[in-house]
Amino acid sequence: MGKQGMKRKKRKKKTERKKRMEMAKRIALLAAVCIFALCLVPGSGSGEGKSAGEAMVNLEGQWKVTDYLASRDVTVEYDFYEHFLGRSIYIRPNRIIKSFGLWADLREDVVSQYRTVETETVNGGTYGRKLGKEWQKKYGDQDVTVITYDMPESREWNASSTFVVTEEGEVLCWYLGNIYYMERYREAVTDMEEKELYGEWKVKRLVSFQDGWKGRNDQFYAAEYREYLKYGEEDGGYFYPESYLGNTVIIREDGTELYDGSGGLTDRLRTGGYSSAIVDKYDYQNEKGIHDELGLTNEEIQVFTTDAREPGKNIFDGEIVAVSRTEVIIKIYQGWYLLEKT
Repeated sequence: MGKQGMKRKKRKKKTERKKRMEMAKRIALLAAVCIFALCLVPGSGSGEGKSAGEAMVNLEGQWKVTDYLASRDVTVEYDFYEHFLGRSIYIRPNRIIKSFGLWADLREDVVSQYRTVETETVNGGTYGRKLGKEWQKKYGDQDVTVITYDMPESREWNASSTFVVTEEGEVLCWYLGNIYYMERYREAVTDMEEKELYGEWKVKRLVSFQDGWKGRNDQFYAAEYREYLKYGEEDGGYFYPESYLGNTVIIREDGTELYDGSGGLTDRLRTGGYSSAIVDKYDYQNEKGIHDELGLTNEEIQVFTTDAREPGKNIFDGEIVAVSRTEVIIKIYQGWYLLEKT
């Protein structure tokens, strides 16, 4: 091989070595970036042994308490579980806002500042050993992630807030020994047509109480008098949130009818068709006294109204809030309910 060939061979080896060095540098840089990104995930690299599922849990946002699941060591006599159906929970950085308090201040929003968040994955059967057969049937054979927000500056009874996330992604919340399902606020449609209202609907769940409702039990604690007082009708004493769950609502152009679980007609509102308008959600909620909000993320919502005949003699107010093509919200007596089309 001549001198020129030797030089070309050396240049080729030098070029290949340089390429390998550049590739190694790129791989090292990519690895460093990945390690740095992992360090940003809460709990990663901390030696706490958190699972990937735990690291991905993020509960920040607005939530609606949708359904009661089970109680832990609570007797029926002292169980106020219906008070918390339909309540709202807003988890923000460093604070949690709940639309309910403890007995005497059920109607007041409670703001609690949390300092730390603890996340742990545990066996569902062990965690819910006092929660009964329904819990064990659903979650006894799976792992659940428990998220606890520690709030040392809050009252003793509210020193922490605990939430549970199941393997299916269901989110549960605790309050006064009871555990409930939650759902995030969601966006509602605003282009529903009148004809889509008509048909048969099932009362699925409570969305909110009317402002001023004090509870379902026979008496409540009046802090100003430091004694227990009997409910009157104006306090919602005759309103039981679960009374209408599972009932059937039939909406027609000429009226709205409510049927109980056995098919008996319990109430009817005579109407003459509906018209719709796009309104400010917050103004509507305030005007109607919807204490716990509608659970919708929209700034504006679509509301159908009608000229109701004899409106004071029934439990409907003649207004319908659009949610989706198969879901609407209506007022029944002293609560707003989500209906699902059947």
